Amino acid sequence: MQPVVIRWPGGEHAFRLGIGELRAIQQLTDCGPEFLLHRISAAQWRVDDLRETIRNGLIGAGMTHVEALKLVDNAFATAPAAIAFKVPAQEILAAYLYGPPDDPVGEDIPVVPTPETETTADGSSAPITG
Repeated sequence: MQPVVIRWPGGEHAFRLGIGELRAIQQLTDCGPEFLLHRISAAQWRVDDLRETIRNGLIGAGMTHVEALKLVDNAFATAPAAIAFKVPAQEILAAYLYGPPDDPVGEDIPVVPTPETETTADGSSAPITG
């Protein structure tokens, strides 16, 4: 899986959870990734749920353990509120569970023609019958 780039109180960085990072998070939070995502989303998170998800996501994307620890410790020490880490932690876990977001805003969705939207060869609307 490719890393996802996420903006969080520590800056903008690449995050990725591999199996090793996921196992570390499970040991530290005593729950699996989907349960942890649910716990965070349900406003029942603990500080280490957010902290360890972010720290291990940085490590999984290639940052050294020491660099990730310093960055996360500094961000948690200087952030105005712990809640600022909730959404980034959710995004990191969701990227692992469901894959990175691949539906960019503004992407055209093909329209299936219906009698109301079909046009004739000369460009006029097709007659509605019913």
